[in-house]
Amino acid sequence: MRTLAVRRPGPLVAIAFAYLTAASGVMIWRGISVSPDYLLLLMVPIALLSGRFLRFLGDWVPFVAIFLGWEAMRGIAPKTGIAPHIGDLASAETWVFGGHVPSAVLQQAVHATALRGAFDYLATVLYFSHFVFPLTVGMVLWLVNRRQFLRYTTALLGMALVAFIVFLLVPTAPPWCAAGPASGRSLAVCNHAYVSGFHTIIGTTLPSAVSPYYNSLNPNPVAALPSLHAAFPFLAFLALRPVFPRGAWAALGWSLAVWFSVVYLGEHWAIDVFAGVLMAALAWTVLMRLVVPRVPALGSEPATTAPPSPAEAGAESIAVA
Repeated sequence: MRTLAVRRPGPLVAIAFAYLTAASGVMIWRGISVSPDYLLLLMVPIALLSGRFLRFLGDWVPFVAIFLGWEAMRGIAPKTGIAPHIGDLASAETWVFGGHVPSAVLQQAVHATALRGAFDYLATVLYFSHFVFPLTVGMVLWLVNRRQFLRYTTALLGMALVAFIVFLLVPTAPPWCAAGPASGRSLAVCNHAYVSGFHTIIGTTLPSAVSPYYNSLNPNPVAALPSLHAAFPFLAFLALRPVFPRGAWAALGWSLAVWFSVVYLGEHWAIDVFAGVLMAALAWTVLMRLVVPRVPALGSEPATTAPPSPAEAGAESIAVA
């Protein structure tokens, strides 16, 4: 009598999550930026442990390669000659919040307490986990439901492409740039102060050395709206809901913490966060309603065959004999 070996994903998912969290934490602690190219290498032991290494190469290498290509394209945006939106974005933010700048309000509230140092470091860690969380969620989905993984990565890449077009045509500067020379960062367009009351935290807490690949890129400092720091974790929440409902709520909690952090650090306006969340929701809706019904590879999982009844099983064994 043959028995069907069923792979139990639970323990492997727990191992993968713990391993990637610990490895990423050590890298951030040691001042190493956890970029997608490093994460791909970190995932190799998990792929070997899963027994699906060749499928891992087929699914993950193209995805990460396209993602790294998108990162390289982002450096084109500052070369278009289009003046970034700074003062108008600052005016919109203060108008929405009744004359207040959320970054300044949050920093002043936190820095009035004894928790200032802890908040600065925690917010920095969350900010540096920009790639860690969405790609870790991708690994979890790949281990338990490959089709959901393909949907997730398709939505993520599509959303990133739309964001790139926005960054290219409508460059926008973050709050630290709108603070002018007082921000402590050198950028030619950030020569006038539109807002005040907060200071730059990134660069004063944890160091961050990037990979050789990222070191060769020309980063885009005027890509504030929409905030992909806000969009990536929320898209992960939407993709996790059908597979891990409890894990999805944890992802939503992480999203809220990231949203708070990027505004607190002065790296994004609150309206950038709103736009990022809206973009993630639209990307997932378009994928599920328009793309999935038309692309078989992203469609519903095939129905599983019901186990035979005892009578059928007995008849089958007699026929075999």
